[in-house]
This record gives sequence, structure tokens and C-alpha cells, in this order.
Amino acid sequence: MAPNAELPKCISIILCDDVFRDERSKKLVIVGTFSNINGSLPVLHSRMCVLFTLTNGRGDFDFCLSIEHAETERALVQVQGPMTLRSPLDIIDYNVELLGTRFDVAGKYAVNLKANGELIATRPFFVGPPNAEATS
Repeated sequence: MAPNAELPKCISIILCDDVFRDERSKKLVIVGTFSNINGSLPVLHSRMCVLFTLTNGRGDFDFCLSIEHAETERALVQVQGPMTLRSPLDIIDYNVELLGTRFDVAGKYAVNLKANGELIATRPFFVGPPNAEATS
């Protein structure tokens, strides 16, 4: 990390079907939030969005967003890339669209967000048949 760099804080992670910006208001519209992906295994989730919000950071970072099975820690998806935050006062929303994510095992999963290899946020969700304990 650069000498004056400050790791950002992630203040939200939202799983949803779609995110778009309203042209008139310039606000984000979040469609179809969820905490469960229900279905018979294997489950192929054709399209999902991960919207996360960063603040309190400064500098250049290598970011990695991954989806991992909580028990095995096996990563199903990894999206990586550079990111720059100019000021700790910035509040920036990022949307990552994931296509064709396949879940072979039921259970708890997590979206993990890392900056320069350090975990800064995690968001659990569940995959499998619907049950009374994990509802969307």
C-alpha cells in the first residue's frame, strides 16, 4: 500500500437481481434483493448483482470480490481489479454483475470483499431448498 493510503470501509453489500441508475434523478434503483437462492441442486443463478458501498479510504487498491462456500471456503467466483479512492470523504457505490453462477452444494455462502488482500467485508447468504430458518 502507498505511504498515504488508507484501506476503505465497506458500509453495505446488497445481493439483488439488478441495479440501474435513474436518468432523471441519478439515483440507483435496486431490484429484487435476496438472502436466499432457492432451488434443486445444482442451482444455476443466471444473473445476480452485488452492490457494495465504500468510504473512508484513500489511495490505489487491488480489490477482489469472491463468492465462497462457508464450510469449504471454496471460491466459486472471483472478480478482481484496481480501484482508486481519492478522499476518505468519498462514498462510492460499485455494482458487480455476475452471470451464470453455479451452486452445486447447499448451505451458507459468503460474498467476501478484500482490499490489497485484507478482508474488509463479508455478506452471508444461503443456497438450497426453502426452509423456515433462512427466508428471503
